[in-house]
Amino acid sequence: MADDIPPEILTEIKRVAREEWPGDREMQQYTIDAETTAYRGLEDLDYGEAADHKPAILTEAKEYHTTWEEIYGFVSEEVEAFKALAALAPDDVPTDFIAEHKRKAAAEHDWFAMQLETVEQAIEGYRYVQRTRAKVGPIRDILVRMEAIIGSECYNANIQNYSAWGVWEGEGRSFRYPVTYIRDGKEEKRKARVDDLEPEALITGHYKFGANELSIHRALVRIVDMLKADYGLTIPAPEDPA
Repeated sequence: MADDIPPEILTEIKRVAREEWPGDREMQQYTIDAETTAYRGLEDLDYGEAADHKPAILTEAKEYHTTWEEIYGFVSEEVEAFKALAALAPDDVPTDFIAEHKRKAAAEHDWFAMQLETVEQAIEGYRYVQRTRAKVGPIRDILVRMEAIIGSECYNANIQNYSAWGVWEGEGRSFRYPVTYIRDGKEEKRKARVDDLEPEALITGHYKFGANELSIHRALVRIVDMLKADYGLTIPAPEDPA
C-alpha cells in the first residue's frame, strides 16, 4: 500500500522508475517498492538523541543523494553514528582524551560517521601506544644495546682512507650505520642518542638500503621473544629512576 506516501512523492518515484526501466514492468515495480519502503523507513526513523540534528542530516542527505534508498541509508548511518559517538567511552581510554578527539573530529568533519571513524582511529592509536610501551619499555635497554652492536658492524671495502696529511692509509673502513626513526610523523636519522625517544618511536627504527628497509628494532623484539620462549631468557625489570 502506498496510501501513506504523499501523492507528489509517489508520482515522482513512478516517473523515475519508468525512465530507468522503460518497458520492464518487473524492474519498475521493484524500484517502486524499494523506493516506497525507503521513504517509509525515513519517515518512521527514530532519531533519538540526534533529533536536534535532523534538519542538518536531511539537508546533507538530499544534497549528495537522489534516491530515497540512498537518502534513507545515509540518514540511518548518520543517526547510528551519532548515537555511537555519544556512547563512546571505553574504560581503558582517558575521558579527556576521548573528549578532545571528539572535539577535533567535530571541527574537521560535518558527518557523524566520519567523526566516529576519526575518534575510533584515535582510540586505536592510543591503545597501540599503550601496548607498545608495555611491550618495549621493559626491554628497551637490551634493544638499544643490540642495535648498537649490529649497526657498528658495517664495513665498506671501497672507502679510500687518507691521513690528515693526505697520506693514503689503505682501503676499507668500518662505520656506524644510521637508524631512521619516525617521531610525530617525521623521519629522524640517528647514530647515537635515543634516550629521548618514547617506545612507540623507538620501535619504528629501521635501516634504509636504497628503496629497501630493515625494521631493526621490530626484528630485535621478535628475537627477544624467541629467546624467552625457546631458551628461557629472563630480563631483569628496569630500575625505577625515582
